[in-house]
Amino acid sequence: MNQKEPSILVLKLGSQPNVGKLPPKVLQQNPTTEVRRMKNKSISQHISGNGPHQQVNYYRQPNKRIIYDSTHCLNTQINRSSSNRMKKIHSVSSHINESFNQHLDDHTRNNIVYNEIASSSELDKGKRLFTENKVEEALRNFLNYQNKYGLHPEALYISGLCYMTLDQEEKYIEQFSALIKTFPKFKRTSYMYLALSLKKNNLINEAIHVISQGINHFNRYFEALIFRAKLFLKIKNYEKAIKDFQSAIQVNPNKSICYVGLSDCYKQTNQVQPAIEELNKALEFEELSKQKQILLKRFTIYLDNKEFEKAKQDMNLLLEICPNDSEVYYFKGILMQKQKRLQDALLAFEQSIKVNSEKKPVTKALYEIVKIKIEQNDFYSAQHELDRATYLDVDNTQLQKFELFVGGAIYLMKRKFEDGVQFLTEMITKNHQSDNLKFQAHQYRAYGYFCMSKFNLAKQDLELYQENLLEKASLYNKFLCYGIIKYEDNELEQSKREFSLAHKMLPNKMEPLFYQAIIQIKKYCTCQQSSEENRLKYLKDALNLLEAASKICEQSNLLFYKGILHFAFGNLEKSALDLEQAIEKSEDNQAQHYYVRGLLHCQQQLFKQAVNDFTICLSLDQNHSESYLNRCKLLTMMGEVGTAYLDLQKYVELREQYSINYQTVGILYFLIGAYDEAIQAFSNCRTLEGYYEKVKVLIYGKELNSALNELTIIIEEMHNQEAVIDYQVLTILRESSLQISTKILEDSINSITSIQKMQQEGLIFRSSDIYFYKGLFYTYLGQYSKAKQCLSFSYDLKEKEIKQSINDQLINQNNLEDFDFTNKTYNIYEHLYNCAILDVLLGNMDEAFETLTLLLEHLSQIEFRVQLQILVDLLRDDLLDTPPGEQFSQIQEFQLFPQHNRLCSIYPAIQLQLKKYSFQIRMSFCLPIVEFPSQPIVFDEQLLLKISPKVVENKPEAPWIKRSNEGVIFTDNIQCVDELDLQSTVRQEDNEEKQQQITEHQEENEITKLKEKLKLDDQIAKKLNSILQQNEK
Repeated sequence: MNQKEPSILVLKLGSQPNVGKLPPKVLQQNPTTEVRRMKNKSISQHISGNGPHQQVNYYRQPNKRIIYDSTHCLNTQINRSSSNRMKKIHSVSSHINESFNQHLDDHTRNNIVYNEIASSSELDKGKRLFTENKVEEALRNFLNYQNKYGLHPEALYISGLCYMTLDQEEKYIEQFSALIKTFPKFKRTSYMYLALSLKKNNLINEAIHVISQGINHFNRYFEALIFRAKLFLKIKNYEKAIKDFQSAIQVNPNKSICYVGLSDCYKQTNQVQPAIEELNKALEFEELSKQKQILLKRFTIYLDNKEFEKAKQDMNLLLEICPNDSEVYYFKGILMQKQKRLQDALLAFEQSIKVNSEKKPVTKALYEIVKIKIEQNDFYSAQHELDRATYLDVDNTQLQKFELFVGGAIYLMKRKFEDGVQFLTEMITKNHQSDNLKFQAHQYRAYGYFCMSKFNLAKQDLELYQENLLEKASLYNKFLCYGIIKYEDNELEQSKREFSLAHKMLPNKMEPLFYQAIIQIKKYCTCQQSSEENRLKYLKDALNLLEAASKICEQSNLLFYKGILHFAFGNLEKSALDLEQAIEKSEDNQAQHYYVRGLLHCQQQLFKQAVNDFTICLSLDQNHSESYLNRCKLLTMMGEVGTAYLDLQKYVELREQYSINYQTVGILYFLIGAYDEAIQAFSNCRTLEGYYEKVKVLIYGKELNSALNELTIIIEEMHNQEAVIDYQVLTILRESSLQISTKILEDSINSITSIQKMQQEGLIFRSSDIYFYKGLFYTYLGQYSKAKQCLSFSYDLKEKEIKQSINDQLINQNNLEDFDFTNKTYNIYEHLYNCAILDVLLGNMDEAFETLTLLLEHLSQIEFRVQLQILVDLLRDDLLDTPPGEQFSQIQEFQLFPQHNRLCSIYPAIQLQLKKYSFQIRMSFCLPIVEFPSQPIVFDEQLLLKISPKVVENKPEAPWIKRSNEGVIFTDNIQCVDELDLQSTVRQEDNEEKQQQITEHQEENEITKLKEKLKLDDQIAKKLNSILQQNEK
């Protein structure tokens, strides 16, 4: 007869690839034995995070957590916008109480769960899921919980947070409404969340009602009082707003926001003196450096009431606090206007624009300047202020050639060089007479060609006339032009001589210094045979020249290349400042600017900003391969492997095959998870490093035969000793995993002993790994003492090796404290577990219990704790003189940590024969971790090689500026008469600075317009969207 065999209970815990890292826990016990010393040392160093192995692994996606706290309850950004929010919120707010009361009465009013019950584990599970950012799973857990047990405050509260995270506004309003109605005193932030949502949807009265409930239930709720006061102020209920601000003062009299709010209320009700008094109180509770807005409020009250002396006192105090603030200078100009001091007002507005600290006040200041000019009937200056000399008022019908000349000159002044050259070429072609106007047109056109980097054409125009006939500006440009042409012909000394002549002619111009700096950079890049000291001297000289040039004029490209040199020398803060100013001052968005700033952000570990910069660079230049590569590295580091894979593919596609760094590409493919592509890339390396990286990938994929073949190639072709060691150890593991016998084990131990005698190790199998596998073989031979000794040696060596790998900055570094069970020999938890198994086999039950207790204390995962507790209970029961327990007797195999697809799974289990029980157990281990060389994003030397006069913004001397010892002479206007006299009337200014200021205003107006289009002063993301929209158009 077939009799059904009794079922055998096998306690296993499956592979968990997503198990996270254990939180730290500090031991409270004093070590008394050597085992405890080692374990406490390990735990305190590894679990508490205070050890030397605390290192950020940038190539692992971080565990994102959503943390809500009452201190953040006023942050209106906690809820994301929803397109259908306004359509739904009114119906929700009007019916929420009715629907909830009906639901409560019908279903759950009698089933409220508020005390600790056996279901607390379900709550804990939901909270754990929520903290692990598994919001939807957490939400389902809490909804199931409430359906099963009834309403619970924590379940309602965190469910509301889940809905908030998922942007389901109706739902989280319902949850928080239910919470505050059923458990009104559970958590005060519930009222704030609900009120904020109502306020966002302009349901002010409903928001006031909700926050009032919170104030009633939670005495001295400061933030709620301030929030309700602002709501009352918004609906112009000043009496109630004043009352709430006063109540807030009673709660916390040291907060300036209360007094500022009271002042706003009094000001709206025309109570000037109380408003000023409240601002005076507010000033007492703010540091001097933070008093700007309060002082501006008091200043505007004085100004509105024409108390100019008091307003002046506040302005002086503001200037002392904020000496470089555009808004302060703007209000100073307003004060001057009120006092009818227009020249002083103009100076203040101009100073506001010069400081240029904020966009809004600078715009207002420019507006006021134009208004004053119009009031003064100075329309020409007003036109310059608004248009920056976009055109001149000429009679086109009578003076066509002058229209072309003036139009060309205006385009050049606006830096529209192609249009300007086109107008001037047309004028020269149509004007066959060699007159003074044509002579000027050639000089103007040469200026335009120069700015377009067409130096040979500029040279042809300037060579038409003798040097003594050329204007000083054109002669200066000629020296620059010759110097650049000599530079391109690699005649560096002759080029330097031309630039020196230009500098002597106009020492206040920065361009000659700029070009001389480029010569020094080229010497640094080309003089590879020189010593490093001499080469660095060239680079240092170049930086000094750029520093001197920047003191004359902070031009965009000058700042950009100065930032590159600071970057090269490691001066990151100075480099960042230069790059920011270069981007702000640039008239056009330059892809290279954002690429370099992206590199710099990587050095500053501002990875999100770096990704944004590389993205903007690629929007401006879709073939910028280095941006694809560096963005791939960052996205890989941030866990966005899908986009990273596409970036890497695009990089390989754009680069020529000979210029691809296949080792870097292979490592990135491996980190992304594209193992076949990684193997192919390493195959293209044809170097020892490339072959070895290929072996690592094969070992990671458990393709041991292929790995052995590759190691054979390395040994035969490159005679590498480390490869010999790795080959031997890998062969031992393969053979011992196929068949366990005494002879195989003894031979394996003898082979490992021979390796250890040579004091050598492989690049993959380190000394710690070799000791561990030796201990494993001793275990199967039954020599447990030797096995335990080997495990102890292995652990000590592993700690030293990890320190060294941190110093080497390797990717995918081994960390003993990591609670993961992928490709690594073992972690600290497995080490303790293996030691405990050996202690049991040796009969050292006290040490075994001590080790297992220590392990149990530091396992935070409930599944592992339960499983380990079963083993501890079984061992304790085995020591008792009692009959075998039925539960323990059914266990024939015990498994604690995951073993799927790990080396330990293919080795046989060990029969653990105890006094009353007998079951099988396996030690927990795997192949060594795969480590790769770090792939940092560093300074790109190619940036220096690409510097030349053609890649910089060429800015020669403008020919409309005529210099003399007394100042600047410029053309006022040109008259058309019968006998044409081109000797234009001139006007001499008091100094050169005024004309430079006019030209700068012209340029700044163009930049301001461009920045307004591109939103250069907004966040990078907005700027990127604007650029993409322009590309689509």
